[in-house]
Amino acid sequence: MAWGMFCWIPCPYKEWRMEDRRAQIAMLPLVGALIGVCVCLIWWLLSFTGCSGLLMGAVLTGAYFLLTGFIHIDGFMDCSDAIMPRHPEMEERRRILKDPHSGAFAVICLCLMLLIFTASMAQIAQEFSLKSCSLLVVIFTASRTMSALEVTLRAPMSTSQYSQLEEPGRARDTIPAIIILVVVVGVCELIMSDMNWLALIAELYSNIIALTVLVTAFITCSIDCRKLGGMNGDISGHMITMSEMLGVLVMALIL
Repeated sequence: MAWGMFCWIPCPYKEWRMEDRRAQIAMLPLVGALIGVCVCLIWWLLSFTGCSGLLMGAVLTGAYFLLTGFIHIDGFMDCSDAIMPRHPEMEERRRILKDPHSGAFAVICLCLMLLIFTASMAQIAQEFSLKSCSLLVVIFTASRTMSALEVTLRAPMSTSQYSQLEEPGRARDTIPAIIILVVVVGVCELIMSDMNWLALIAELYSNIIALTVLVTAFITCSIDCRKLGGMNGDISGHMITMSEMLGVLVMALIL
């Protein structure tokens, strides 16, 4: 269910049960890991072509957002239109959030986000390595882990599809997301340290990047929920996109 909803790649097994919606949300980080692996595979193939880092960065950026089915960019643009203008009334912000038309703030924020994301990916893509691939997988997994946690724990908007979920805020629903993050980050850090536990301790930059993603996602979600009065899918997309943009930016600056 999570694969079919949050990833453009056709899922080989199609099943949908409303009673499993919370499990679907908890599996969102696993979709991020899958997309990260696919992006790295594309990067590996491009590394044999000899094309420039700028071109590879543009292709990888386009491939990543295509693999997500543009579902998170949609939420990013909707929230940009609703949050950026200084509207004092919450109802007006909610009305703008649901407006199908794109406003100036959505277009401007989208252009800035793509500029930063593409430039960062171009810097990262100059030299292919398993360490860099591992960091990208960590970024895409960590952003969705935070999204799964926030969707599960925060009160939804009355108009959100999440309001249909029963028993909001159950702590046990967040366990799969946490386990997935810990496993993925642990494996990726071992790869980056060449399976050497002593070298793993020195790989502090990986933890800085992961922390940047988690903190950015939390702050973005907190601001959006305060201004819009609850959690919904658009906020989830906004926090994922913002945290990943800053994640790849910090990765490009550190490496």
